[in-house]
Amino acid sequence: MQGIRRDRYFTLMLVPEGRRIYRFFLPAWFFQVAVVLAILLIIALIAAIGAVYHLQKRVAELRAVDQINARQAAQILQLEEQARALQEKIQGIDELDARVRSLLGLGQGGGERPGVASRGGRLRPGEQEQTLKQVRLILSSVARDTPRQEVKIKELAREMEQHLAYLAALPSHWPVRGPVSSPFGYRDSPFGRREEFHDGIDIAAAYGAEVQAAGNGRVVFAGWMPIYGRTIVIDHGYGLTSMYGHNSELLVKIGEQVARGQPIARVGSSGRSTGPHLHFQVKLNDQLQDPLKYLTGGEGAGSAGEKE
Repeated sequence: MQGIRRDRYFTLMLVPEGRRIYRFFLPAWFFQVAVVLAILLIIALIAAIGAVYHLQKRVAELRAVDQINARQAAQILQLEEQARALQEKIQGIDELDARVRSLLGLGQGGGERPGVASRGGRLRPGEQEQTLKQVRLILSSVARDTPRQEVKIKELAREMEQHLAYLAALPSHWPVRGPVSSPFGYRDSPFGRREEFHDGIDIAAAYGAEVQAAGNGRVVFAGWMPIYGRTIVIDHGYGLTSMYGHNSELLVKIGEQVARGQPIARVGSSGRSTGPHLHFQVKLNDQLQDPLKYLTGGEGAGSAGEKE
């Protein structure tokens, strides 16, 4: 190849066995290009290896995030179950509260529990962990305090029921309308000039007027007594009994449960009496008491037919 500068070319010879020789003249820049291409190929391989490594790392991170989300989903489910149980307890407390308010004659409370907070945007794993930790602490505190509050309210309801039952049984309702004509204690006998002990009070009233129970209780006597004539005796419990004497008619029988203010007899003058009136007697643990200590208000203030 005349005219070709040998120092700028390289000769590549292929010598097949028994055949003609093939010569290829490659310019010097061809090898330079080959080197550059090889370098670029190496760079591309390194970049590809880096990309694969980064991708694998990202996949591992996503798998870790998925595992965290799965754990937190289980924790959220557990918290929801705890919240549901607490809600049932709180509902029971609300029912007890309403029961106590009903017993006391109070209206419903004006306060309302705050509603469930709306869920915000998606949190990062670290923020989710912190939020769940705070919620768990709050629920744990509420769960710890709720049983104590429930026990206190149950105890309050029980005590209020007992107290209200006692107040309802207390012989404090005036059994008949009228003034007290003869007080409790020593007095001049209406049947002579001697002094005698009066074991109750006499309430003046018209013949046939309605006599009401002074408190809740059970009739333990309904019949004739030599001095008091037609008589009713009510056992109110708590060691208290009340007696209603000189009636003209009895409206209840032995064993009946009577309510405060319920008609039980009619005023009369049966037995040892000088005229129509009600003899009212109260005993505590079988000891005579002044009935005026139990009757509400002044003389006749809470008498039959009037609201106390």
